[in-house]
Amino acid sequence: MTNILMTQNYSETIKQHYHYPLNAGKLSHYTHTAEQINPLCGDETRVYLKVDNDVIKDISHKTRGCMICAAATSVVSEYARGKKISEIKKLGSSDVAKLLQVSISPARQSCATLFINAIKYHV
Repeated sequence: MTNILMTQNYSETIKQHYHYPLNAGKLSHYTHTAEQINPLCGDETRVYLKVDNDVIKDISHKTRGCMICAAATSVVSEYARGKKISEIKKLGSSDVAKLLQVSISPARQSCATLFINAIKYHV
């Protein structure tokens, strides 16, 4: 059960993506996979991609982490479908903030970009 006090300072967008993440789980047929761990806080994500000619045809993830990490992973995974991997690798924390419609403090930027960094550095 979620503690209401724990989530009250987060936007509705973040809470929605945290509680009901998009593209969660493991693809049955994928061409690429990558994992990234945030050593500062312990957030972790594993990305599954089905890629054809540098285009992400399908995407999923298994993510365990804070609300910012989980919400960012959810929203970026949805955004990434149909895009080129090279385009996703160019995203940064300001892009994630726009997708989440919130500002992200410098201390939380590593949480917000964990999913992107898995793709950027391991695919």
